[in-house]
Amino acid sequence: MFSNSGLKKQFFVTSIPEPSAHALEQTCTIIGNVASMLSKPAADMAHYIVIAAGVEPGRQIEIGLAPIRVGRSEDNALRLADPFVSSHHCILSFEQGQLWVTDTGSTNGSFIEGERVQGRMAWPMAASLQIGEQILRHEYRRRAAVQDAENFARELRQAASYVLSLLPPAVASGAVRTSWQFQPSAELGGDIFDYFWLDADRFVFYLLDVCGHGVGAALHSVSVFNLLRQKSLPGVDFACPEQVLAALNTAFPMDHYGSMYFTMWYGVYHPGQQRLLFASAGHPPGLLWSDHGAPPLELSTDNPPVGVVQDLRFQEKTVQLRPGCHLYLFSDGVYEFADRDGVFGDWSGFAQYLGRVVVPGFMQPAIVFQELLAQTPANRFADDFSLVLLDF
Repeated sequence: MFSNSGLKKQFFVTSIPEPSAHALEQTCTIIGNVASMLSKPAADMAHYIVIAAGVEPGRQIEIGLAPIRVGRSEDNALRLADPFVSSHHCILSFEQGQLWVTDTGSTNGSFIEGERVQGRMAWPMAASLQIGEQILRHEYRRRAAVQDAENFARELRQAASYVLSLLPPAVASGAVRTSWQFQPSAELGGDIFDYFWLDADRFVFYLLDVCGHGVGAALHSVSVFNLLRQKSLPGVDFACPEQVLAALNTAFPMDHYGSMYFTMWYGVYHPGQQRLLFASAGHPPGLLWSDHGAPPLELSTDNPPVGVVQDLRFQEKTVQLRPGCHLYLFSDGVYEFADRDGVFGDWSGFAQYLGRVVVPGFMQPAIVFQELLAQTPANRFADDFSLVLLDF
């Protein structure tokens, strides 16, 4: 039906107009930009090993001509403090434009995109290499961009050190004993806490968590911390939680602080009366144990986070304590993480876990931290870990 007999190709020739001066100028500009990009890689670009997850997330190691020995021992060029990494795990070498991984008989193996390295195997760019609980990536980056990232990481470490320097020391004796565990996340969150005697019969303690991560969230939390430590909220009775939260809500509206708000738990303990006055603002409830083995009392009030709604009156509550009570305060980073099986934690599960392990003891938060850390996929939490124990 559709025969091709007698068909011939036909060519149509049309005149091509001369390009305008503007078009020629644009063409020259584009060619110049491309030539500039092509001329830079040799001097400005390099291959890097980037630790995507593990003990030092964000660390970047430039790959040179010398082989890089990787393992847990200190004599390795790239030391990974991971119990699942062998003492001398593998060797990374760059030859003829290609990165190679040689497994040196490691116990748990080396895996490129899930495939176990048998002897020697090429490691392509943008692919991941898993060694123990560490995830490494092979990337081709500009040295200037790497330097900027290292500067930013240094700022985060400095901010984390500053926050740690502000936290109060543990209290081993007296009417109120305290212990705590704080571990900033790799990106640094906005957790901070404090406690102090307002006078001889009133002990103030609180924990707050600014939304988001980074230096901005940390500085926001430090600003609140300084106001409270210096008692610089005018006309506020710091023994009255509802007044404190209301004053902070007025001082830190999210519209004026880059949409940042924070959750908070604030309490005042009166030892002479064995009475605790408290208020929370969008924060996980405090968990109070009076009898070992009995369910905890959840301490919270129905208030929104600080900075979200203006002209708001906050609620507070009172609870009577008995000698030997234990109160845990924490941020959501303590339980909001996926474990090694991919199961995401929640508040109720964490409360049940604490009920099984809570006992009076100075090192209790540290034990809880280590047990929960062991459940994380890469031995690190995605958010700040803040856990405060108060024994009355």
